[in-house]
Amino acid sequence: MNILTKDAVISLVLLIEIKNMKRIPLELCIWVTGLLFVAIVPPLNFSICIFHHLGFKYCPGCGLGHSIYYLVHGDWQQSIQSNPFGILAIAVLVHRIYQLINQYQTSRIKSTQ
Repeated sequence: MNILTKDAVISLVLLIEIKNMKRIPLELCIWVTGLLFVAIVPPLNFSICIFHHLGFKYCPGCGLGHSIYYLVHGDWQQSIQSNPFGILAIAVLVHRIYQLINQYQTSRIKSTQ
């Protein structure tokens, strides 16, 4: 009598493969999720900036999310008006995501050798 069915063998193989996979770095997940969130969700009319709520007139970070949103959607002028550092911020984030992906791939290759 065959106890292991075809589906059970496939499930066991998948479970072994999943256990052998290295985890995707948390930092990579956070940056990708954050960038996608800012790029997809339209700008809202409220601020979570503590400096803004304390009454400061200018904060270098205010409008950064709006700037990234407009930049991703091709509205360069509105992006620069929201925050001129938006272009730099998206370049830094994309570069960091690229670095993390390369590190992850390199570590996976080394672990399989």
